[in-house]
Amino acid sequence: MADAEKVIEDVLAEPLENVLLHVGRGIAQSQMELDRNSLATQVLIDNNKDLSEAGVKAPWYHFPEVNLELKMALSLHGTVSQKQGKVQSVQYKVYSAPQNALYQNTFQFEASGQSTLKAKIVSIPPPIEVKGT
Repeated sequence: MADAEKVIEDVLAEPLENVLLHVGRGIAQSQMELDRNSLATQVLIDNNKDLSEAGVKAPWYHFPEVNLELKMALSLHGTVSQKQGKVQSVQYKVYSAPQNALYQNTFQFEASGQSTLKAKIVSIPPPIEVKGT
């Protein structure tokens, strides 16, 4: 592995879509854990005669909205596809890296040059009835 590739790996540079995908998966996994906990609590209640006869129900929680503000360095990298010496296409990808000490020291990065990505993820009901298969 070249030194430049090692540095990029060490500062956790990732395509921007991967960063957003990991954030989204983290939120979804967290929601599933909340649901599992509520379901397990309800099973315990249902198996306790006094609680179930009293009509006790497990609380259910969800993230109605998640606001993100990510501060990172963004860079654009292009891949050129050539055929017989002629450019066929250029594909661009945005890479992001977190603002940590290694990145700042390696690239002499100044905080004034960072990018801020703001995103809002909102809980909505499914568009149609979803049934298990």
